[in-house]
Amino acid sequence: MERPETTAQDERSLDVLVVDDDRDAVEELVEYLSKANLRCWPAADGWAALQVLADGHRPQVVVTDLRMPELSGMEFAERLSQLGEGERPEIIFVSGNAGFDDAVQAIRLGARDMLTKPIDGPRLVRAVKSAQHARQMRLRAKEAAPAPPVSKAKAAEDGGPIARKRAALSELKTMRRLRSQYFPAELFSDPCWEMLLDLYDAALVGAEVTVTSLGAASGVPQTTALRRMETLQAHLLIVRAEDKADKRRTIIKLSDVGMHAVENFFETYLGSRT
Repeated sequence: MERPETTAQDERSLDVLVVDDDRDAVEELVEYLSKANLRCWPAADGWAALQVLADGHRPQVVVTDLRMPELSGMEFAERLSQLGEGERPEIIFVSGNAGFDDAVQAIRLGARDMLTKPIDGPRLVRAVKSAQHARQMRLRAKEAAPAPPVSKAKAAEDGGPIARKRAALSELKTMRRLRSQYFPAELFSDPCWEMLLDLYDAALVGAEVTVTSLGAASGVPQTTALRRMETLQAHLLIVRAEDKADKRRTIIKLSDVGMHAVENFFETYLGSRT
């Protein structure tokens, strides 16, 4: 497979690095993603993928096979975890025979998703776009977080209320990814709760969320996502506002009622664990 032409300027803005020792599988995954206007770079195995990184490419998302000779997907992900916060990509594993232990290990490594072969193209695209959104949120959170004063160093080490809430959010999202491996997706098909969690996460770090990005991260068709947003708005849980800097964009956030409800949920959730 021919690799895409890149310039020195765009080497660090690659969308997806696709890693699989099966050439046909790589071509199939790249085709799905390219049709969604995502810029991809193929790698024949974990070592080749590491060389891509060594050459200066910095993908937002890595889609990697779990089982590969010499350097497995898990081992490759371990190497990725050594990258700095701003350079580390989100990880999506693909496998034809992943077990429960694999899922647990993937979660420990911070994987965003684990997809089962044969891969469903639309689901892959949704997973990648969701991972891109998650990475943007992570980087915004890092930029928004002020350095703690020396007098509050101990409080920073202990976490603090926002850190504990974000950790709880991460646990809930991890459980969501894990359950999808063992239960039919239609049992958990309504995205309203996930939207509330994403909006709460954004509120904690002071990030803005657009209607488009929230819909893409929900993992459902945009028309379905818009209907669910209307439902949440009808229950007074979210509000929409025009972006003052760009009137073509609509910002969406939790309403005071929604924030109060989610805050109460997390206070109860965290209290039940103490």
